[in-house]
Amino acid sequence: MATTLRERLGDRHNRLNAIRLVLASVVIVGHAWPLTGADGPSLELLSDVAVNGFFVLSGYLIAESRVRTTLVPYLWRRFLRIYPAFLVSLLVVAFAFAPLAAAIEGSSLDLGSAAGFVLHNSDLRISQWGIDGTQLDVPAPDSWNGSLWTLFHEALAYVLLGLVLSLAVAARHARWVLPAMFLLVLVLRPLVEGPLDVTTHLYLNGARLAGYFLAGAAVWAWSGTWRPTWVHTAGAAVVYAVLTDLGWADLYGQLPLAVLLLGLGAAPSRNWTTRTDLSYGVYIYAYPVQQLLVLLGTASWGVAVNSVLVLLLTLPLALLSWTLVEKPALRAKAWLDPRDRPDRRIAEAAAERPSAAVAADGHRPG
Repeated sequence: MATTLRERLGDRHNRLNAIRLVLASVVIVGHAWPLTGADGPSLELLSDVAVNGFFVLSGYLIAESRVRTTLVPYLWRRFLRIYPAFLVSLLVVAFAFAPLAAAIEGSSLDLGSAAGFVLHNSDLRISQWGIDGTQLDVPAPDSWNGSLWTLFHEALAYVLLGLVLSLAVAARHARWVLPAMFLLVLVLRPLVEGPLDVTTHLYLNGARLAGYFLAGAAVWAWSGTWRPTWVHTAGAAVVYAVLTDLGWADLYGQLPLAVLLLGLGAAPSRNWTTRTDLSYGVYIYAYPVQQLLVLLGTASWGVAVNSVLVLLLTLPLALLSWTLVEKPALRAKAWLDPRDRPDRRIAEAAAERPSAAVAADGHRPG
């Protein structure tokens, strides 16, 4: 039986996809307050916590991916996972959502600005947030997809970790190198936000997200020996809750959040989320859906109703994104990685089939 974290998460029947979908849904709830202009105490902080959780899971999975393949195929896989769906989402917002918004508002869409939204943001670093002639009367104007800014940092983390683990000494001693990198960021982050007085959001956000990404990578480094139990998961939840209550979770909660999410993810699951990953689609489409709903007057219906409506309308878009863009794009992995060629996979499966027959039938096939 699988006992270590690496063995449990190596089995495709885990709960990581379900956890990512929950995190994407939490982002919707967190965004509901600023996008609807709701009064009173808000849970906007939830969107930050959910993004932190995404980077924890990415750190673990990306470290695993990097050590299993060479640099170029690794980078190609990462490109295929993020970029095609990202680019399509820009096109959908610019040439479907924006015209619809202009029609609702009775305004004139600037097609040049719509094209610029795609072109200026196509490098993953979002530099044009709005589209002229749209979002004239919403609580968060000139912002069509405020969630996309994290993808630049995620892509940068992929590249940097890939390069670090390209060094033979780092790869051989990943068990120590990755935790050391995490501890370095853990120490530097309070300095960046304190004595060093860094004010540039690019660096502040980078330092924050790097800490969570490296926390996941550090857990991966020891996942071959760590045997998670419910005590570990519950203890991590308590520690993270205490740090949150003290206001320290953002600075020092990386490792407890990593243990909590990865411990939950290691629980076995055989539901549909093991085969269909809707989390990325929900993440990249929920924000523009929220903005459209606000234009239609749903802000007055309350945060809870708005959040539920957004999720219900975004899930079909996420399914289309997975079915028509993300999953087909991933089939191109074999272009730069011979291990993913269909003939190679068939041969490997055939080589394993006799042993499977012995296990099932008690004798070798004749």
